Amino acid sequence: MKKLVILIVGFLLVGLLFGYLVSLDSGYVLFSWASYTLETSFWFFNIMLAAFFITAYLTLRFVLLLVGSDWRINEWRKQRRSIRGQRQTTRGFLSLAQGQWRTAERQLTQAAALGDNPLINYLGAARAAYEKGDADKSDHWLKEAAQSTKGAELAVAITQIQLLLSRGQAEQALAVVLRLRKQHPKHKHLLKMQIKVLRELEDWVGLKDLLPTVRKLAKLIPQDKLKELEEKVVIQLMQRAAKSHRSATASAGQAELIKEIYDDAPRAVRLSVDVLSYYVDLLISLNQPGKAEQALRESLPSVWHDNLICAYGRVKGNDLQRQLLFAEQQLQERTNDPMLLLALGRIANRMGNTEKAQEYLEAASKIKALPEVHAELGDLLTQQGEFERACEHFNKALV
Repeated sequence: MKKLVILIVGFLLVGLLFGYLVSLDSGYVLFSWASYTLETSFWFFNIMLAAFFITAYLTLRFVLLLVGSDWRINEWRKQRRSIRGQRQTTRGFLSLAQGQWRTAERQLTQAAALGDNPLINYLGAARAAYEKGDADKSDHWLKEAAQSTKGAELAVAITQIQLLLSRGQAEQALAVVLRLRKQHPKHKHLLKMQIKVLRELEDWVGLKDLLPTVRKLAKLIPQDKLKELEEKVVIQLMQRAAKSHRSATASAGQAELIKEIYDDAPRAVRLSVDVLSYYVDLLISLNQPGKAEQALRESLPSVWHDNLICAYGRVKGNDLQRQLLFAEQQLQERTNDPMLLLALGRIANRMGNTEKAQEYLEAASKIKALPEVHAELGDLLTQQGEFERACEHFNKALV
């Protein structure tokens, strides 16, 4: 309120000052051009001059407003188009997640046409077309995706690999992966894709060749998954070697080939219970018990497992005395291991030392009543003619 009063008072004072100046002298201004003249007072000329500048300023602002409004309208239209594209993209991917393939393809291609994220929209449309069984349309949208965004070739190719795998076209997927790997040798995701494709193809030789590269990239695959993959590769390679040229004369050669595969594996893989057990079983099936016993004897100090020591007791080595001595040495550290005592009983029985075998087996039965221990004791007592006691142990083995 005070400001308004001050403003009114200020205008009155300016008016009074202007009236006073006009009353002193109105002044005189003359304009002459050719035969035309214009005469006016000095103060009226100043008022007209001020009005001219104000009018020119307002006219210029109005023109600029018109030009600027056209730019703002274009921006508004562009923003509205972008919002429509985002909404259509959201609808498209919701339809894709819900399995509405035709709707998803239509919505995503419409969103791509609006210019809002054309790459991801075309990739989604390619997935939708594939899911509804239209491979040609899927390939078409992939091409559109590659052309829509500069530098999108890699992303499009990775999507293509995934779709090829889904179609069961693993060989074509491998061709794409190998081409991309030459162009991007350090791309980690491509390396993971190559592993996936090779596993799909069961190309264990290819995976074996790839593993050194995978090991260098510590964070590419978790260590437990990498170890699992390495074990799988070694087991599959040994299995294939065992199945090739299966005959009595070829057994020794197959055993040597399997041994080469096993020895070539990293130490952690060789000492895996699954790999070592499979390796020993293969050697036994190829009539190479001596090599199986040697493999167990060399590995057991580093990897101790009930299955392995059980296998050691069952396998017949080339030197039974050395086999028994090794097992007895292990007993010094594992005096209460029933599986080790069972293995010792079997080895001693195989050597014909029934007294020592019975001693080991009875010691094992006192620690833990394993069915295998009672079965061995039953067999041993039957050999000795103690049928009543043998029957007791056979009954306990069945419990």
